[in-house]
Amino acid sequence: MEQVCAMASSIFNPENPHQSIEELRAAGIHGILFDFGFFVSAESILYDRIKNTHLFSPEKKRASYQKVIAEFTAHEFLPSIARLPFVNVMADLKELDVVELNGLIAQIDRDCIRACEKIGCSTVIVQPLVVGVTHKEAWEIQKEFYLSLASHCQKQDTRILLTNQCRSHNGHLIRGVCADGETAAAWVDALNRACGMERFGFCLDAGNCNLCGQNMQRMAAALGARIRAVILSENDGHSMARLLPFTSASMRRSTMDWTSLVRGLRQIGFDGTLILDTVDTTVSFSPLLQPSLVPVYKAVLDYFMLQINIENDLRKYDRLVLFGAGNMCRNYMKCYGESYPPLFTCDNNPDLWGTIFE
Repeated sequence: MEQVCAMASSIFNPENPHQSIEELRAAGIHGILFDFGFFVSAESILYDRIKNTHLFSPEKKRASYQKVIAEFTAHEFLPSIARLPFVNVMADLKELDVVELNGLIAQIDRDCIRACEKIGCSTVIVQPLVVGVTHKEAWEIQKEFYLSLASHCQKQDTRILLTNQCRSHNGHLIRGVCADGETAAAWVDALNRACGMERFGFCLDAGNCNLCGQNMQRMAAALGARIRAVILSENDGHSMARLLPFTSASMRRSTMDWTSLVRGLRQIGFDGTLILDTVDTTVSFSPLLQPSLVPVYKAVLDYFMLQINIENDLRKYDRLVLFGAGNMCRNYMKCYGESYPPLFTCDNNPDLWGTIFE
């Protein structure tokens, strides 16, 4: 299982990424989600054309992200996964031409995929076209869009990941494209059949699941092995946000059901990429404090990796011993005691030695 941080969740300066790279490495994080949205967006280019400012031409934007890629190459910190520019679901796009916008999204995505293949980045997360697409025509339009991207892939191992979306309806966030697990699974399978190879997979965005009020265990079970990456970020279930897991709380509990996600990923034997995306948590801290967050990010990634892998780890051994006779031991016995019974448990308290627990 690979652990990575989204670029925005570290202290990232596009003009000088060296510091961010060193901070991630020092914390033990050796991967990054290269987010092309840092450098280019279809909306900004179209607004630029409308206002005739010439600040956001595709050529200028391409030069900016290629410069940063060169920096990553120089520091041997090349990403294995990238996120292509997303359209802001809450943005007011009424004055933009929908056909032109969708065409520009496709053009930008093709350019970014080409850049990824040049640096050996084999996995790209691509947002479905969300502008001007009705529910009835969604599949045919999305199919044409995704297959056009696949036709521009030059490497056999390049993978395009669909991802679950929410959309704005009169200011409220509701389920969008690929938000239903069974539908998303059918889309991935149909696209792979059309390509004649396993070109497509899925990236499960836990934050979007929460905004759409979905059970993440059922979502994961429906998608199964198609899930190649999982984005870990928290929100309150109502407002779009990218917060560090376990930091949005109500009544002394996280507002997200992380247990549901962990159980779902255990169930499917997930062994892909864990992506921590915490931009809103990071920017809420003073720049002087932000470097102190990076070890916490590593600890959170380690926690999820441990929880997801626990059954795989237990299966490796025919004899098990636990440490501690407290709540964690009780939880273990409740969840795994029958399937993976331990020989005994240890504890530092001598008063407990020789006694019976559970």
